Amino acid sequence: MTRGTDVDVLVVGGGPTGLTAAHEALRYGLTARIIDRKPGRAAISKALVVHARTMEVFEAMGLAGDMLAAGVPFAALNVQAGRGRPRRIDMRGLPWGDTSYPFWLSIPQYVTEQVIEAHLGKAGAEVEWEVWLEGLKDHGDHVTATLRHASGETETVRARWLIGCDGGRSTVRDLAGLTLRRSDAGASFVLADIRTTAPLVHDEGYVHLGRSGLLLIVPMPEPGQRRIIAHMPGSMPPAIDAPFIDALIRDRTGLDFGGHDITWHSRFELSHGVADRYRRGRVFLAGDAAHVHSPVGGQGLNTGVQEAHNLMWKIAAADRLDAAAAERLLDTYEAERRAIARGMVRGTARATRVMTLDLPLARVLRTVLAPRVIGRPSVQARLGRRVGMLETAYRTDGLGYAGHRMPNPELRSGGRLYGRLAGIGHTWVVWLRPGDPVPDPGDPRWKGLPVLPLAPSSLAEGQPWPGRMGRVVLVRPDRHVAAAGDTPEGVWASLENRRCGTPPTPATAA
Repeated sequence: MTRGTDVDVLVVGGGPTGLTAAHEALRYGLTARIIDRKPGRAAISKALVVHARTMEVFEAMGLAGDMLAAGVPFAALNVQAGRGRPRRIDMRGLPWGDTSYPFWLSIPQYVTEQVIEAHLGKAGAEVEWEVWLEGLKDHGDHVTATLRHASGETETVRARWLIGCDGGRSTVRDLAGLTLRRSDAGASFVLADIRTTAPLVHDEGYVHLGRSGLLLIVPMPEPGQRRIIAHMPGSMPPAIDAPFIDALIRDRTGLDFGGHDITWHSRFELSHGVADRYRRGRVFLAGDAAHVHSPVGGQGLNTGVQEAHNLMWKIAAADRLDAAAAERLLDTYEAERRAIARGMVRGTARATRVMTLDLPLARVLRTVLAPRVIGRPSVQARLGRRVGMLETAYRTDGLGYAGHRMPNPELRSGGRLYGRLAGIGHTWVVWLRPGDPVPDPGDPRWKGLPVLPLAPSSLAEGQPWPGRMGRVVLVRPDRHVAAAGDTPEGVWASLENRRCGTPPTPATAA
């Protein structure tokens, strides 16, 4: 913590994104506080799906096992157009590739929050509920934040960094002078978590594409409970109750749902947008404070968690760089993650528009063409790697594999490559060709970073050899490629020539 400040990182917002930011700050040795204006953790599910790439983030954080224990993987999606026969997509049989998490994990948001919060507590921090951010000022080398407590008491906190994870109506965004312009998507939805007596397969989801509107029936971890997501082309219902849900599902699918015991429901007019900036000085945005979008595809929570994970290693690393390099590194947060968010918002908006437009062509696409297209293996494959966010890559024009997710092959000795990488900081991966000497980790060219040598014989049988990216690969803490080449000198030169900060090393640590 810098002299003259109270805390390294002040996180505003106690949802999954804010919890991830606070957790990672502590894991990297920073001090952190996390506040939220709500009175406490609400037991409502909100977001429901955690994707494969986010599970890899949770693995790096040490949380994956607890997430798996609390959730249920989707076994299949059943897609029905009109009253036709559903087409079953075996989610477990998709070509997921090199991940330990080949599934969509159904886990209510509040359970995801509880898992992260429990680990945060073990690290010595907890969410401070009923605390409002009322003002902030960036002084260049720190931020002063004015906080108001439920008692009416005010407090001034001096923080080195402030992270706004406080949702679509972000106070941080407004106080920092950042803007998020929303576009009305022209679609209304109702959501409900409800128990059912219908003989639905516990771990399978159901998608109905019909003239009356999109309908999703999503599995939840508790047997007999389902999430209903329904597009409402007409007027909103006066009440969202079990009889309404039963009638809606019967009308669209012919299924006698037998709904009862609604635990949560919501209605909303869909809009989408991305903040104009993700950073202003020492203030950053992440999660719903930075982007709003359709719930189709379950990308929101996942994007926010990945943003916090991307940001916090960079904030921690910036302390061990000179001022110019630190600024370049921190600027990569917006450059990388805003581009991902824009693509995600465009994609979910396009998919939602096709599935909700009440026009003749759109209806034909949904009810006639969609069932045929969904049957194609190439289309189904996208439900795995692409929707699972395993193909996320950051643009580094002309720099080969830099920015791509590092491959994660199975190893002959057990586990996968990610399990051999450093828990914190960068790692060298050196692909050894026949006859190559094993690198000496004490060689000054590695600058004190861990070195992981791998030969073709190191990989489990049938695993592809990923050495085409270059013999020497520098892997970032978030498991993306920092740079690759034939020698460590070439990798360092590549990083120095790019407009981003080179990674801190033990040799340059303050």
